[in-house]
Amino acid sequence: MEQFGWVCPGWQRDSHPAENLTADHVVAVAAGGREDGELRVLCRTCNSARGSSMADTRSPGLEIVLVAGPPCAGKNRYISEHADPDDLILDLDALSEAMSLAGTYEFIDAHLPIVTEARDAALERLMLGSHKVRRCWIISTAPERKRRAYYRERYGARSVVLWWPEETCLLRAMNERPPQWQEYVRRWFDRYEQDPADEVLRSWQAGRSGETGGGPGGGEGACAEGPGEAPAP
Repeated sequence: MEQFGWVCPGWQRDSHPAENLTADHVVAVAAGGREDGELRVLCRTCNSARGSSMADTRSPGLEIVLVAGPPCAGKNRYISEHADPDDLILDLDALSEAMSLAGTYEFIDAHLPIVTEARDAALERLMLGSHKVRRCWIISTAPERKRRAYYRERYGARSVVLWWPEETCLLRAMNERPPQWQEYVRRWFDRYEQDPADEVLRSWQAGRSGETGGGPGGGEGACAEGPGEAPAP
């Protein structure tokens, strides 16, 4: 009420005056949200329409996997070895590169809020259903426990953390990345918080390529550890 007054922001319609305002889960409980999850205001009519829409169109069996870890841990390589051709991959670094002329491994601070919103909009669209996507991979460094928990709670994601020693990631950054990447790696290890809810893969190996040693390999960015990805609410 303090935020909206006697106005419903609308569900698939414009905002409009309303007196019968109700609390609505941002991520519906039926879609994997929590009873004590984030709430917003909708009028009773819009709330009911949204509930009916999700009941009719939400995609069953959608799997969302968050792949987190330090820069240069091989997150893209890991996904390339585990994803199917028709899987959806949401990579903040790839989006950033596609939306500017900065080039690979270079990021523009001013673009980050727009790029982040584009990724989040794709995730919200997945939650609405009426599509044939069955698995989505999210690439994010996500060193904070709260950020990884956010993806699990809001989207029902499984969180995987690829763990390599800091020295290994620093060496790869020195050999294959611009100089500022060494700071990105150090920053991740300074901020990393363990969580028993994560599936942690330590010094994982690239199975399909037949590697039995060496580093993580494969190109990947660190947009979230460079300019700094906006923290989850």
